[in-house]
Amino acid sequence: GYQPCEPAAVRERVATLELRYRELAELAGQRRVRLEESRRLWKFFWDTGEEEAWMREQERLLSSEDVGRDLTSSLRLLSQHDAFRGELSGRAGPLEQALARGRELAAEGRLGAAEVAERVREMEGRWQALAELAAERERRLREAAGFFQFQAEAADAEAWLEDALRLASSPELGHDEYSTRSLARQHREVQEEVRSHRPAIDALHEQARTLPPVFADVPDVAGRLPALERRYQELAARAERRRQELQDALSLYTMRSEADACGLWVGEKEQWLHAMHVPDKLEDLEVVQQRFETLEPEMNNLASRVAAVNRIADQLLATDQRNQDSIRATREQLNARWERFRALADQKKEALTSALNIQNYHLECNETTSWMREKTKVIESTQGLGNDLAGVMALQRKLSGMERDLEAIQGKVRDLRAEAEKLAAEHPEQAPAILDRLSAIEAVWDELCRSLRRREESLGEASKLQGFLRDLAAFQAWLSRTQTAVASEDVPATLVEAERLLSQHESIRKEITHYGDDYRSTRAVGREVTQGQTDAQHVFLHQRLEALDTGWEELGRMWENRHHLLSQAFAFQLFLRDSKQVEGVLSTQEYALSHTEMPGTLPGAEASVKKHEDFMATMEANGERVQGLVATGRKLVAEGSLHADKVQETVDSVESRHRRNRETAQELLGRLRDNWELQRFLQDGQELTLWIDEKMLTAQDVSYEEARNLHTKWQKHQAFAAELAANKGWLEKMEKEGQQLASAKPELGTVVTEKLAALRGLWDELETTTRTKARRLFDANRAELCAQSCAALR
Repeated sequence: GYQPCEPAAVRERVATLELRYRELAELAGQRRVRLEESRRLWKFFWDTGEEEAWMREQERLLSSEDVGRDLTSSLRLLSQHDAFRGELSGRAGPLEQALARGRELAAEGRLGAAEVAERVREMEGRWQALAELAAERERRLREAAGFFQFQAEAADAEAWLEDALRLASSPELGHDEYSTRSLARQHREVQEEVRSHRPAIDALHEQARTLPPVFADVPDVAGRLPALERRYQELAARAERRRQELQDALSLYTMRSEADACGLWVGEKEQWLHAMHVPDKLEDLEVVQQRFETLEPEMNNLASRVAAVNRIADQLLATDQRNQDSIRATREQLNARWERFRALADQKKEALTSALNIQNYHLECNETTSWMREKTKVIESTQGLGNDLAGVMALQRKLSGMERDLEAIQGKVRDLRAEAEKLAAEHPEQAPAILDRLSAIEAVWDELCRSLRRREESLGEASKLQGFLRDLAAFQAWLSRTQTAVASEDVPATLVEAERLLSQHESIRKEITHYGDDYRSTRAVGREVTQGQTDAQHVFLHQRLEALDTGWEELGRMWENRHHLLSQAFAFQLFLRDSKQVEGVLSTQEYALSHTEMPGTLPGAEASVKKHEDFMATMEANGERVQGLVATGRKLVAEGSLHADKVQETVDSVESRHRRNRETAQELLGRLRDNWELQRFLQDGQELTLWIDEKMLTAQDVSYEEARNLHTKWQKHQAFAAELAANKGWLEKMEKEGQQLASAKPELGTVVTEKLAALRGLWDELETTTRTKARRLFDANRAELCAQSCAALR
């Protein structure tokens, strides 16, 4: 039958089983660790083996000597090499990761640590050698591309030189002025193209200097450039020779055309001169003279054209060796015809001038004789006047200006005498009639002089009185003119006009001072003449002297009044000039204040504040100009300026605008500083937003759905959650600063509150996502552990 075991035996058996199970589990764990170490080891060798095979293949390709046969193939190889560089950069990351795993294995010192360390060093050296080989390959490819580029550009330059030489060597010079001018215009374009290619030739020299010796010494480079340079110099020389030849041909056609035009004009005028005869009447002579006067500027113009033809001929004779005879013949023919025409014109003009001089001489003799006889009658009409004051005053009126007239008549007689002697020598056939007219003129002049001397001798003691009356009349005339000038009430409309009028007024003061001696002398003689006299003439003279005193005193007062007016006007114009400048500054300030915007970035906000502070410093400096203008305006108003209302209005406007600009600037400075604080807050918020977005990508990573390394991922996530907790103070600091900013600046409250709400929402979403990922990782890790335990029990 069934014999139940003893409890002690059962417990011993269970204990034995438990011990054996723990030993088995420990052995299994050790076996798993060794297997895992072996897997990591051979995984490292597998990965590095693949990389080594790839590097061997690339080393073989990079060691190729093929650098292309031409520019196209060279550029294609360069493009392929750029693609390889990209692939090399792409493989650097995985290789570094594999080597990092190898360094960890070597550092752990377990199975194969020495082989792993040696493999790491070998792979690092091989990778460094591959990078150097790639750099060397790229250098050779770029050198080859530069050489092929040089060859292509040199070939293009040679082809262009051949085409340009063909154009510059053309023998066609045109058959008339129009065709030659067209060819010259085309050749200028060719020369401009030659000059524009000089930098390309220089660039080829520069390219050749940068080529490495292996390419620089080949015949295609060493011998090609000197030949190319010689061809270019030959082209430039040929182009210059053709330019000169075209210019000579154009000058030749121009000279011939201009010479023909000059000859045509000379022929027309020669016909008119040959048909012209010198008339006898003065009226007819003046008509012919007018026609000669119109001829002279035409002749001057033609003379310059003839001179131009001669200059062109001289230039052509020095450069054009093919048309020497034709050039000389054209020039000599034109010069000879021009000289004949000038001689004919001078001959006709001399005959006309002589006839005019004789007729004018007779006319002036008649006019001078009439003039002298009229003055003789005036002198003789004063014979009935007495020597008393009334007679002298009447004589003074009669002979007013007689002395100046006699000086003019005497000068006229001298001129007629010289003219008569000249005409008599030039026209001997008319000399008797000319000299007779001169004798008659001189006889009338002698009679006039004798009449004047007889009248002066008859005056006796009255001559002093006559001189006084003459001086008195001259002084009164000056006084009247000066009073008229000073009495002007014109107000200058500009600063320049005010300066000019004030300067003129000061010169009048100097003139008044200068005439003071004349006034006192005339006044003293007047008192002497009128003292004790009671007749009507002396009473009238006494009244004139009193009027003279009144006018002199009035002139002084008028000058002072005018000076005061002009000084005020000058000060007002200065004020207007300064006010325009100040108003311009104020307008500039107003424009700047009204067009200042609130920047949307922190650097812009900071720069705007500093810029506005500099602007306010400038405003303070300009404030001194404003205060100076205001002080000047108030002074003008206090002095009773004619423009006091306008000045006061300007002062009030300037003060108001200056005060308003200062207030606006201060207010704007406050808003700019508020914006600065707002932008600083928003930038901090933007940095936090970017950080949250970056962490959100990590939190949203669902790679834990793959059942590999779940425990490592769980540990990383725990560290990630700790990082979030550590950085939550950033958000709390932002919220505290935002609440303080919104409280201090209510106008910014809406923006700040919206930003804080957005940040809080992002943070909450990040925390929720992080917690969800932590829960799922924990569940996945627990499921994997359960599966492993079940597999171990099988």
